[in-house]
Amino acid sequence: MKIRKVHRRKRYRYNVNRKALNRKHKSTGKIKDPFLKTLWEDRKKPRTNFKEMGLSVNPNKTIAIPNYRAERLKLTKFINGFVEEEIPEEELQSLKPKRGEVVGQLEELAKEKADSKLRLPKGVVQHLIYFLDKYQFNYKAMVMDRRNHYQWTWKQFRSKIKQFMSIPEQFNKYLLKKNLPINEKLPWPEYESDSEWK
Repeated sequence: MKIRKVHRRKRYRYNVNRKALNRKHKSTGKIKDPFLKTLWEDRKKPRTNFKEMGLSVNPNKTIAIPNYRAERLKLTKFINGFVEEEIPEEELQSLKPKRGEVVGQLEELAKEKADSKLRLPKGVVQHLIYFLDKYQFNYKAMVMDRRNHYQWTWKQFRSKIKQFMSIPEQFNKYLLKKNLPINEKLPWPEYESDSEWK
């Protein structure tokens, strides 16, 4: 008796667009970054493109696990006087990437601080606004309030209010409603925020 999978008749799939399939297999994928897209050369392999830009294809090979045995062998050769010849400067220059400005620009992009996308939910904001209007920064009084449904501790109130104040998009709306100055410290005193046992 024959094995079913081997015996199974091969069928030609007419619904598959082979031209598009081959194009998909050969393509290196879409490059989303506009700067890299301009420098990318389609005729070259991805590996050579990366090499010329000074980027790594495989970080495991680029920053390999240190081979201590090889380092010790080099050291013993140096001590015994079997010093290897130094690489000439011309060869070192040829090792430098052709499109080296890519690395610099990518580093600058990484250094730029991205805007925080953190936003508090509407319900939490309304909850905090109620407590701020009633008690300002008196966290202990907030804890005792009947509308503290979530049973937040005074430290939780403090952290949530600080978080709310750190989101200008939401906090500035509140300040404008109350006719309070924007980008200035609020003139409200903070009560019992430093010690739990007061």
